[in-house]
Amino acid sequence: MSIGDNWSTAGDTGITQEVAGPMNKLVPVAKKLVVGAVAVGALALGTAGVAGAATPTTPRAAAGFNCARADQVLTRIQKGEARITAGLPKLTAAEAKATAAGRTKLAAGLQKRIARLESPQFTARLDRLSAAIEAKCHVPAPASASTPSTPA
Repeated sequence: MSIGDNWSTAGDTGITQEVAGPMNKLVPVAKKLVVGAVAVGALALGTAGVAGAATPTTPRAAAGFNCARADQVLTRIQKGEARITAGLPKLTAAEAKATAAGRTKLAAGLQKRIARLESPQFTARLDRLSAAIEAKCHVPAPASASTPSTPA
């Protein structure tokens, strides 16, 4: 078999084309292999890039907080705590009413909200934020402070 055995001319146009042979099957497979390897490499670098960008850093507490607004923010936190305290009995009543009416999905959603608002993590987060603002800005809590109490 000589080198020119796999080629033939296409009539009188003078264009040569390859006749079916073992290389016709090998080249597409090799291309698929190379494309697959490139895709895997790109995905590996892409996830490594995302993972590298998502490395946790130690956040500074209230780093960008403006102390000129400390009184306003502390007042807002206290108002939010007061609204939560005032709203919990209403949510509990609405949950009981929904349960009595057989609306279990609504009752479950209300129970989830009540549990979140009563959770120690939620109140601790508000207390921690207030304490951080007071410590950074050397501002006492507003005088109209009332500690939120959870209804029994």
